[in-house]
Amino acid sequence: MIVLRSFKLFDDTNRNKDTIKSMSNTITVPDRIHIVPLGYEKDRVLVPVRDLKADKVILLIHRDDEELWYRREVKSELRESTIQVKERDCDIFDMYGTIGTIADIIDNHPEDDIYVNLATGSKVTAIGGMIACMLTDATPYYVRAERYGPEDKEGPPSDPVSSGVKGIENLPSFHIDEHPAEQIHALGFISNQGPVRKSELIEFGEENQLPFLRDHNSANRTGQYRLLDNHIIDPLTERGEITVKKVGRRSEVEITQAGQNTLRAFDYLLD
Repeated sequence: MIVLRSFKLFDDTNRNKDTIKSMSNTITVPDRIHIVPLGYEKDRVLVPVRDLKADKVILLIHRDDEELWYRREVKSELRESTIQVKERDCDIFDMYGTIGTIADIIDNHPEDDIYVNLATGSKVTAIGGMIACMLTDATPYYVRAERYGPEDKEGPPSDPVSSGVKGIENLPSFHIDEHPAEQIHALGFISNQGPVRKSELIEFGEENQLPFLRDHNSANRTGQYRLLDNHIIDPLTERGEITVKKVGRRSEVEITQAGQNTLRAFDYLLD
């Protein structure tokens, strides 16, 4: 028996997937989309999407792993149902790549209700999925297993690591702010062209109409440098995502590893 704790967002009362026609307007019910990392689980993948009436499932696939029998069964059972199934490549052992992939999927479905299964991938995808939910309006949930099998220390397990589902719980998600898109654009430029001069960043901001220049009046170059420092350089430096070094009379800006990680997690904002 599946136990839902305060899962009001999954309440199916009065829900009708058919298009509702009212007067001359047409109202469409949002789809329920489940983002599910496909690790070494079977029941904890299939039971929630069935019992919570998912309309579409997006499986996060780690391509480096061999095709295991229970993964084939997961895909087969989903495709034999009425649920739409899509696959998305994702390194489920890479934190920043996971955040970026999940956040990108959420960002591409602004009108739908998005749910993220935190129980079916690695610990990394669980953390990355929660962070992606905290950056967006998606709902994270955790699936408790009835039984756990022995851990296989070497290689992918020959059988699912758990069986049965004891309960499904929604998890509290506190919103955190994502980086402003213009900072991600700047990181992308620095990563591709760096190290770069501040003057090059200003030219890049002008060419791409980034808000730090577009939305503020500056009568001279000095004012533009001040805007660049306030909106781009200082915040990224404080977070350790860029370094600024004096080379002769000019300043050179270079991205750090922390900046590269941020870029990977938030590069969906570049669209």
